[in-house]
Amino acid sequence: MSRLNALSVMLLGSPLLWGGALAFCFFALIHAGVIDDPNVVRYLAGHWVEYVEVALFCVGLAALVLKGYDIHRQGREPVDDLLEPIPPGGIPPSEAGRLAESLPEADASGAYLPTRLREAIDYVVRTGSADALENHLKYLSDVDASRAAQGYGLVRFIVWAIPIMGFLGTVIGITVAIANLSPTQLDNISGVVAGLGTAFDTTATALGLSMVLMFLQFVIDRREQRLLTRVDDAVWRALAGRFQSLGGSEGTALAVARLGESLNRGSARLLDAQEQAWRALERTASNGLRQVMEQSGTTMQSTLTDALDASLERWGESLARTHDALAARREERWTVAAESLAAAIRGLERHHEALAEQTTVLAAVVDATRDVTDLERKLETNLAALASTGRFEETLGMLAAAVQLLAARAGDAASEPRRVELAAPHRTGKAA
Repeated sequence: MSRLNALSVMLLGSPLLWGGALAFCFFALIHAGVIDDPNVVRYLAGHWVEYVEVALFCVGLAALVLKGYDIHRQGREPVDDLLEPIPPGGIPPSEAGRLAESLPEADASGAYLPTRLREAIDYVVRTGSADALENHLKYLSDVDASRAAQGYGLVRFIVWAIPIMGFLGTVIGITVAIANLSPTQLDNISGVVAGLGTAFDTTATALGLSMVLMFLQFVIDRREQRLLTRVDDAVWRALAGRFQSLGGSEGTALAVARLGESLNRGSARLLDAQEQAWRALERTASNGLRQVMEQSGTTMQSTLTDALDASLERWGESLARTHDALAARREERWTVAAESLAAAIRGLERHHEALAEQTTVLAAVVDATRDVTDLERKLETNLAALASTGRFEETLGMLAAAVQLLAARAGDAASEPRRVELAAPHRTGKAA
């Protein structure tokens, strides 16, 4: 059980918690006006001493209620199903451990029957014998009776403390009455009467509450005594004759069985001693073999160290030569790569120069094309002018000569000179 669960169980089973909550609710109802009976208010909430008496009564009542509930719960639990039926002839005490494992796990409630059975079986497990089990059961019964009596310690203290608080209230009331008594004011005795009322009220309340708690304690104690009697009978029925004993008619057979068990244990001890001797011999042989192996290991280590040193030296020289050869090859490859890169750069430069020349030619072609376009435009204008005159054929010959001249200038840019065919328009009439 975890600490949190144990703490929760302890708080839920605390009479101080439940009693305090009950007293708080009772006084809250009085102050809220739900309980307005004048006698209740006078005898239970008329003075601070009465507050203390009622609070103590609530704590004692909570303790008795919790005790009564626990007794009622244990009384309803089955008593004959916790252990297996008793086999004929009983079982040897050596099997008491297996029997203890079949019992339910112990809980925080501390029920009488499972606890009694577990303690009795543990006694058989520890002693290895059930001869004195009857006396031990009587001892466990006395222990449970003492524990039951100790369970009413808080209630007995409260039953004693409530009358003491009543007497304290009586003393306080009489003191107040005497303090209010004056020879010069004999007619005004209201303060004296109030003090005496407080004295008698607190005492009456204390005696009444104490009687209620004592009666409840008596009833619950009687029920617990009946529960303990029932537990005694159940434990006796569950354990009587369950374990084999040397005191019966079969004592000789059991003694022989015990002797056989003793011989078995002695044989087991002898086997253990022999095993330990063999283990010691094995450790001695292992130590000698380890020393021999260590010496052989040292010799082999020195031999291997020398051989490895020589091999590593040869490998080092070979690696150095290989490194030099690789470095020389790497330098040669870098030289070839540099030459190839220089040749590539020169080729790129040549291509660049060719591209520059082609760019110049293309610029000249563009200029020539532009001039041809302008010339064609002018020719069209002239042709239009000539068409209006009568000298069209003469002008056409001159234009053909001019076109041939321009084509000669642009011969480098075009693969075939541009041919211009000029056809004389069909005259339908005389030119103007």
